[in-house]
Amino acid sequence: MKVGENLSYSSTNGNGANTSSDYTGALLSAIYYPTNGTPYNADGSFAGLPGPYPGDYGDIINPVAELMRIDLNNPVNVLVVNPYINIQLAKGLMFRSNLSITKSNNRYKNFTPRRPEIGKPVMSNSLVERADESNDILAEQVLNYKTTFGAHQLDFTGGYTFQKTKSTSLYTSGTGFDDESKQYRYLNNANTTQPSESGYRATALASLFMRANYNYNEKYLLSLIGRRDGSSMLKENNRYRNYYSISGGWALKKEDFLSSVDWLNELKLRGSYGVLGGLARLNPLDVSPLLVRTTSYFGEKPTLQNGYAQNVLPNEDLRWAESKQTNIGLDLGILNGLSLVADYFVKETNNMILTRTLPGTAGLNTQTINGGLVKDKGFELGLTYSSAKNKDFSYSINATLTKLTNNVEALAPGLNNIAVGTNFRNELAPLTITVGQPLYSYYVLKTDGIFQSQAEADGYKNANGQKIQPNAKAGDFKFVDMDGNGSIGPEDRYYAGSAYPDFSYGLSFNANYKNFDFNIFAQGVQGNKLFNAVKRTTYSASGPSYNKLEGILDAWSPENPNGKVPIISSSDANGNFNASDFYIEDGSFLRIRNVTLGYTLPKSLTDRYKLGNVRVYATTNNLFTFTKYTGFDPEIGMDNNGLDVGRYPQARSFIFGLNVNF
Repeated sequence: MKVGENLSYSSTNGNGANTSSDYTGALLSAIYYPTNGTPYNADGSFAGLPGPYPGDYGDIINPVAELMRIDLNNPVNVLVVNPYINIQLAKGLMFRSNLSITKSNNRYKNFTPRRPEIGKPVMSNSLVERADESNDILAEQVLNYKTTFGAHQLDFTGGYTFQKTKSTSLYTSGTGFDDESKQYRYLNNANTTQPSESGYRATALASLFMRANYNYNEKYLLSLIGRRDGSSMLKENNRYRNYYSISGGWALKKEDFLSSVDWLNELKLRGSYGVLGGLARLNPLDVSPLLVRTTSYFGEKPTLQNGYAQNVLPNEDLRWAESKQTNIGLDLGILNGLSLVADYFVKETNNMILTRTLPGTAGLNTQTINGGLVKDKGFELGLTYSSAKNKDFSYSINATLTKLTNNVEALAPGLNNIAVGTNFRNELAPLTITVGQPLYSYYVLKTDGIFQSQAEADGYKNANGQKIQPNAKAGDFKFVDMDGNGSIGPEDRYYAGSAYPDFSYGLSFNANYKNFDFNIFAQGVQGNKLFNAVKRTTYSASGPSYNKLEGILDAWSPENPNGKVPIISSSDANGNFNASDFYIEDGSFLRIRNVTLGYTLPKSLTDRYKLGNVRVYATTNNLFTFTKYTGFDPEIGMDNNGLDVGRYPQARSFIFGLNVNF
């Protein structure tokens, strides 16, 4: 019997700035701020927008003032206690009982002072405080039996796991602080306090599982897995589901007809099929939503009354999403240094958990549903070459390539598409989920160049001689009448790709020369599309007069007829900056992710000072990025489903370090 305990404690705190808002994010605010503006006045106070007509600049804030005023305290303390016991019941028979208790305490306090500067002034202040606590208990009881007889090896594992998470929350806020001094930023100094809100949530997950592995002479391999999973987040009739997988391998190199082939080091065929369930996107309130506080007018003489109502349409029929995956693989090693790992896979995810937006007549905002079938298929390749070992120099090269095709095969009955709520400033919402297209495809108007003259704009007519774009003028986009009805509208949108790349790849090189070591790792994607929504406010001259990005210099004019940006105009009667393929760009990139150079001091030197291994090194991350994407960072991927709203780019870092072993 062996008894043990793992114990860990972590404490973090920070006052992170808002870098993702498409209105007041630090990055966009800095771009929008006019170039003749300064962050400070001569007396050291924060400056506002320059006159004489600051209102023309719209809702711009001083980004320096916003960052300097941050007063946010968010300590998070996590304690993990993990006792366990291993008991050998008999030869080859082992029982393990494992208990993990995680206690988390999260405090949040954020004071927002007044923002009096000209631009987007806010003359009120507020304090928000929140306290969240959670307790997570995970109990695992596992029985394992291993036996060998002759060339046969058997390994059986069975067990039961139970996990329960309970969390409580408390939220309170106040406004109207007469004195904003640090020592007065507490709720008892607020002129107005809002009713406090508290909450409680508990979820549980239980699983029975079994795994059996069979190995004959390291030549024939077979693995069977079965499990039954249940979740408290679903109604009883949908709570439990059974899942399974089977996988096998054949090591051909160990067969007599190949064992004597010297240049062949490894040859193995692999295959697997399995069905697994998932609830990753499910919120417990999607099945049985709670009532929320609201107000409405009631009575013979309508007056505003307080009350409670649902804002989410419940769905008691929600069930597990299920993924069926088939995989065929090959492991190959030749010439004592070259190896290949290749896999082909097909994955079908059925009953996806999706959120659909309801029509205004429903009286409710959204409903979570099981939304049809999505298929992923593709292949993964990994190629490695390691040089022969010698006294002074050795190296290895590794390359990976992944190809993935994603397609929505079906949605829930009665649905052909689902509009996605992800948007930019409530003006651009290009994403949709549609049968026959990849998940989160761009559904936008198609442009066909820019009208070079008023005569060309007037000549764009339908069969009846009517102008297809009646408000168009020279310098405006020409939109394609996709449905041929003689006008431009939502029905003329088309599917213009998605954030899924054609393929992704990686390349690494490692080398050692005497006491020096060197590593370089590069990674990239090819063929994905990104929706650069920041162009909406930084290329368009209509609306608020924000400072612009230099791309606007390529706007059409009689002197620049080949410009790719529509004419600079304070009005946009043609709708040039509606959601179209103007925003869609190639998101391909190659990034030098990491470069490291190290040197290990000679052993003769370290032994003199009774030291172990001593290594000095220098590392740089994100050293170079090669891309045609005009946004701040092409590495958006499926974050925000490919919609770039001005996310803060990844930083380049340089690190110098020393490792000493005593």
